[in-house]
Amino acid sequence: MARVPTGIPGFDELIEGGFIENDVILLTGGPGAGKSTFGSQYLYSGITQYNEPGVYVTFEETPARIMRNMWRYGWDMERLIKENKLRIIRADPIAYGRYIKKTLEPDKHDHDNATLETVLKQIYASVKEINAKRLFIDSLTSLKISPDPVDVRHIILEFVKNIESFDCTTLITSEANMNPDHFSVEEYLAEGVICLKVNRIAGERIRSLEILKMRGVKHDEVLRPYVITDKGIIVYSSDSVIGKEADVFSLQRSSILGE
Repeated sequence: MARVPTGIPGFDELIEGGFIENDVILLTGGPGAGKSTFGSQYLYSGITQYNEPGVYVTFEETPARIMRNMWRYGWDMERLIKENKLRIIRADPIAYGRYIKKTLEPDKHDHDNATLETVLKQIYASVKEINAKRLFIDSLTSLKISPDPVDVRHIILEFVKNIESFDCTTLITSEANMNPDHFSVEEYLAEGVICLKVNRIAGERIRSLEILKMRGVKHDEVLRPYVITDKGIIVYSSDSVIGKEADVFSLQRSSILGE
């Protein structure tokens, strides 16, 4: 099976060299865990290191703000867009709200064409336009705007199953599930689930990564620390987060290898 390396230092050795090509991977975590940074780094590394064009789909941030935020890592997203190696598209959550209403009350919204299918076509068109191999969607949580869990399951199922047919290796973010005894439908649908965690120990913020599943891959099962540096995310694949968060992750890895 062909592998797709993420290009994130320290991560690929945890999953035998990369994701399986064309799989859909779920990335979960709370606010500030670095989900958007992880996904952007996955796309940027794919383009600059492996010549694999990518599409960034955002439900919340504007493309301009995304490009501005990624500059802090030295990632020139605008240049990649001009070179037709990257597309950043914004999907309108309000359109999804209309889609839900149309599903529940079809007789009142017969002429409303702002459906889930419309946005999927928008994503697919961008993928085909630049022959994208990587897709990053941020975030699936924006689709969960119906009070009816059955409707939410239907929308997520339809969305993920359609994305699987786009011939891209896809990373999708979602807010962390706060109930450890309850699995979200996207966790079942995705081929892999990566969880980013942030804990505060002795006044220090400790970040750790856990691979909950990765079908078809012999993956690491240890809680591994990671940091967000000026050049992006680094995963410390040979360290573990155990016991007072591994002594506050060895004093934050000796101030990020400054020793």
